[in-house]
Amino acid sequence: MTSYAINPPELKDARDIGYNHARIDGGTFYMAGQVAMDADSAVVGDDIETQARKAYENVGILLGAIDKGYEDIAKVTTHIVDPAEHYYDGYKAVYWETFEEPYPCHTVLGHDQLANEDYLVEIEVEVPLSAADVEAIEPDGETIREL
Repeated sequence: MTSYAINPPELKDARDIGYNHARIDGGTFYMAGQVAMDADSAVVGDDIETQARKAYENVGILLGAIDKGYEDIAKVTTHIVDPAEHYYDGYKAVYWETFEEPYPCHTVLGHDQLANEDYLVEIEVEVPLSAADVEAIEPDGETIREL
């Protein structure tokens, strides 16, 4: 089965630091955790609501590359610094803006710190892909590369 690497130009070129933003292997969509980082590696926002909004925007960019949207997400894993403070005070409002019924499964994990001390949230999603979904992907050699 064909495998793809996904690295949209709207996101930092992750290959420069040793990973791909997303891969499709064996019909499964795998995504690196998305944070509040812009294409120039700058952290966007210093509060949980702003950072969550940017992280979900980055997730949306990745999904859009394969013609999927938030409604296609089956599972969300959210890593939050100090969830007792940030989950209900900021993050949850963005979650409610992003999703409608039927909601995805959602796991929230608390951390003392993420990869960069300025990050407050990191989000990963899982999207089931059918054989037709994978077959419809059109690699362009840049955003979507066949491996």
